[in-house]
Amino acid sequence: MNSIDTRTQILDAAQDLIQRLGVNAMSYQDISEAVGIRKASIHYHFPTKDDLVAALLDRYHDYFLRLVDGIIAQPDSAEIKLRRYCSLFEATLSSGNGDKACLYGMVGAELATLKHYLVDRVTAFYRDNEDRLVRILTQGKDSGEFGFAGDIRAMATSIFSLLEGGFLVARAHGGAAQYRAIVEQLMRLVKG
Repeated sequence: MNSIDTRTQILDAAQDLIQRLGVNAMSYQDISEAVGIRKASIHYHFPTKDDLVAALLDRYHDYFLRLVDGIIAQPDSAEIKLRRYCSLFEATLSSGNGDKACLYGMVGAELATLKHYLVDRVTAFYRDNEDRLVRILTQGKDSGEFGFAGDIRAMATSIFSLLEGGFLVARAHGGAAQYRAIVEQLMRLVKG
């Protein structure tokens, strides 16, 4: 096994654990068992847990926003774009045993225990998502698809908050079906 594969396996295992359990509940021992390597091998790639979390957040940030940018770049209606954006969240909830939440949502729940540079990454991810939602909502307002009242930026923040919080509610009861119901109510709200 080469070091690139090992590093990716470590990141994949850490992401899965954090999305199900949270940052503070995940340990190098958990990763060691999941990947089948010694803890020393994990420390070779990521000397500290904070190094691991930073690398994981950077990787996820780039991956997720690349998907969102792909959605925005399509010549589709704003409603379709918003639905596709929401489906990215539902796909996470539906993966595995239906017990995962957004990586950044799980990390964000533990902000008080994180180093400032990790908090900065979480804040940037939230802001970058809201900026992209503003673009979708502006398109919808300009085309007449969306008739919601109020400020576009505030609506973008509300949508992102609803989707992140919806994970926690849906994980507690109802799963993906509950999440879809939340998204449908959101679409009615946005259309006005």
